Amino acid sequence: MAAVLATAMVLVIGDASAGYANSGQVESAIAAVSAGDAGSRQVPAELGSVTAVAAGTMHSIALRSDGTVVAWGARNDWGQLGIGTTRGSLTPTPVCAVGQRAPCTQFLTGVIAIAAGAFHSLALLRDRTVVGWGYNRYGQVGNRSNVDEYSPRRVCAVESINFPCFELLRGVRTLSAGGLHSIAQLTDGTAVSWGSNSYGQLGDGTTVSRVTPVRVCAVGEVAPCARFLTGVRTLEAGDYHTLAAVDSARAIAWGNNSYGRLGDGTTVSRVTPVRVCAIGEVAPCSRFLNAVKALAAAGSNSMALLGDGNAVAWGANWSGQLGDGTREQRLTPVRVCALGEVAPCTRFLYGIRHIAGGDSHGIAQLSSGGVLAWGYNGTGQLGDGTTARRLTPVRVCAVGQVAPCTKYLSLIRAVSTSYQHNLALQPDYTVAAWGWNEFGHIGNGTFGIELIPVQVLAPRPALR
Repeated sequence: MAAVLATAMVLVIGDASAGYANSGQVESAIAAVSAGDAGSRQVPAELGSVTAVAAGTMHSIALRSDGTVVAWGARNDWGQLGIGTTRGSLTPTPVCAVGQRAPCTQFLTGVIAIAAGAFHSLALLRDRTVVGWGYNRYGQVGNRSNVDEYSPRRVCAVESINFPCFELLRGVRTLSAGGLHSIAQLTDGTAVSWGSNSYGQLGDGTTVSRVTPVRVCAVGEVAPCARFLTGVRTLEAGDYHTLAAVDSARAIAWGNNSYGRLGDGTTVSRVTPVRVCAIGEVAPCSRFLNAVKALAAAGSNSMALLGDGNAVAWGANWSGQLGDGTREQRLTPVRVCALGEVAPCTRFLYGIRHIAGGDSHGIAQLSSGGVLAWGYNGTGQLGDGTTARRLTPVRVCAVGQVAPCTKYLSLIRAVSTSYQHNLALQPDYTVAAWGWNEFGHIGNGTFGIELIPVQVLAPRPALR
């Protein structure tokens, strides 16, 4: 989740953000970038010392080894870069400290984890509190406000009634940013969420958006919930739905269920968690998905990494984003095919370390450090040097290759994917990126699309 952004995410915001592909908006975005950005395109230095990456719809962020964060993207209308202004940046720029405005004189430090939503970002601090910034119409920043935040603000405690907050959200273990909502796993194994709730993606039994965190209800509860989710192992926020693994690593889901993205064998949306069915089940399911190691909540589908290193997927499949060799919608999980297979597949993907999902494509990072991709490829998000849709996995090319590639990404430490672009943390702690780049969120100082991974450039000085 990684944070993941679907086409529907762009459409829901309507007047605020519809039509990003419009050439006039592209020209406006380019004009908003400073002359210094244009000059930095020629800087050969690469972004290094990175320990984590996160991709938003039109922005990217990276956590550096010193606990600071940098962000980039020419489109910064809602402050999702966190640099104290709405000016964009084609190359990484330091994120400001809490409450700063450009020109920032202090910058965010002490960060141990990051997450990127559609147009907002989150950071987990060393003291286990959270800060957020960016688009905030639905309260997804979590500071009891609906005002967009151009620099980080502290996330309030559960059901806080004061603004500014007197109490902060504490004891956070992990976090995830969805399209317009945010969710956090606490150290006691519970989960809280905030932001947009139009489809019940907050899991509190309602469809009321929340400007501060609320507790996620237990499986089977009805609002007002008397029991709340416990034993949370991992969680992932998608555009309009949320996934979690709880207790003995069983998968649960809630929120929008169009295309069967909740995996319960139906297309009925859920305002509290339901169990994800096992492979091959048909509703009403009698067996459920367990032994889940990690989850990916994509735009209109979902994925799970199982303890044996295999991947399963369910939901929409119009572009082959489930990786099962077909374009058939699946209401319950199916296995992702192995490299080079054709449906009906007889071999399936294994040896996976991490999974991620974009609008209509999937990514798998292998234990060997290689990266595979499948699904829609119209803007080069599969990184194989082509724009051909792939119904089963293909290898992502190495930086500098030309199709047909002879070398491929290897020894990759982490991956993150969003709407139609991807980030990869390389062995030397630099970052590679590929895919849709109409708003400069690839970070190599250019616009357009990148069919093959390119290096993200070194940070430019903070905006003045």
